[in-house]
Amino acid sequence: MSDGDPGSPSTDRVMTLDTSRHGAATVVTVSGELDLHTARDLMVAVDDAMTGAGVEAIVIDLSAVSFLGSSGLGTLAELATRAPASGRPDEHPVPVRLVSPQDNRAVVRPWEVMHLQPILPLYPDVPSALAG
Repeated sequence: MSDGDPGSPSTDRVMTLDTSRHGAATVVTVSGELDLHTARDLMVAVDDAMTGAGVEAIVIDLSAVSFLGSSGLGTLAELATRAPASGRPDEHPVPVRLVSPQDNRAVVRPWEVMHLQPILPLYPDVPSALAG
């Protein structure tokens, strides 16, 4: 696939992902725009993180997201409500927790409009999400 093909990774996208380990949790930090063109990259990063040895939780940090489109919302909802695709049936699902401070209107506003907080709570920061 070339960079112009839908679904192919591109170096000119306006989103970056950083993955780090914090004990038994993996934190995926998203910066920039989470939309139709970048949501698949997040899905792949989280799926990869879920298959890591000893991972007991995934935290997606949206603190640096500057735009959250409907495709990004859908991807986050799917990630937060499903077990890892490669997991064995006898394994416990890996919980996914989402982080965004209340002052990040790019994330909080669509979250409020879609009434997602009751079913997919946004934690205010990574430490509170890690504590679960």
